[in-house]
Amino acid sequence: MRSAIFLVIVLGVSSCKQTPPAPEYVARVGEAVLTMNEINRLLENQSVFLDSADVVSQIVEQWVTNELLFQEARDRGLRGDPEVQRLLADNERSVLINAFVNRAVSEELGNGPNESALQTYYEQHRDQLALREPFVKVRHIIFDDADSAEAARGILQRSGLEPLPRPMGRNANQGLNEEAFYPQRQLFAAIPGLNQAVDGLDVGEVMSVFAHETAFHVVQLLDRLPEGTVPSIDMIRDDIRDRVAIQMRKQLYARQVQRLRTRALAREELEIR
Repeated sequence: MRSAIFLVIVLGVSSCKQTPPAPEYVARVGEAVLTMNEINRLLENQSVFLDSADVVSQIVEQWVTNELLFQEARDRGLRGDPEVQRLLADNERSVLINAFVNRAVSEELGNGPNESALQTYYEQHRDQLALREPFVKVRHIIFDDADSAEAARGILQRSGLEPLPRPMGRNANQGLNEEAFYPQRQLFAAIPGLNQAVDGLDVGEVMSVFAHETAFHVVQLLDRLPEGTVPSIDMIRDDIRDRVAIQMRKQLYARQVQRLRTRALAREELEIR
């Protein structure tokens, strides 16, 4: 009887233990996992002109490859190799240096360059900011059948540059922002012949329905900036902000190095023979 009671108690305790849920992941190699959050973080730096599904597939494949190689190197004991130890130490120094510089930049620059700094850079570098290729602003709509595409083309021809009264097509404007300019060479790179067709359009004109594989494309040219045009600051504000931030980072880096050098000399901690 006692053994029966003991068994019931053991079973009861076991049933109360909750197994922690397995982490959700996209790929796994041994105990290492790649989560969607990590993929999204990597995607933040990808070009908007790349197919996101293709990029995710590349990220997963590269991660799997690297993890397989890393685990094999670890299992073979390469971490204890003297040359590997030296390289790891050098890498640690680089990581710490970058962390310090990033922290110093963040503390001094805060949210980044202000509007005055952006405007000053724009005025001083206008000639360098001229477009090296044509940029276009387009309205792009895809249809599954030619009749619907022709009907939409007629609506666009009548409405001109006015906003569309309602969404049309299976993927209206293909996610393109009608208020944004895009490099024409990259815009329809995946659809042979479409870029050339757009090149012959005047502003406001709607091209003939363009059939490609199983889809029918309707494209209207909303605006064009030829090569050599100096874009407005609003068009390239993000690019200018990045350039100014890099410039300020270099200046801050130089000041920090000089400060540390001066301090080390004053303490007689720096000696160069």
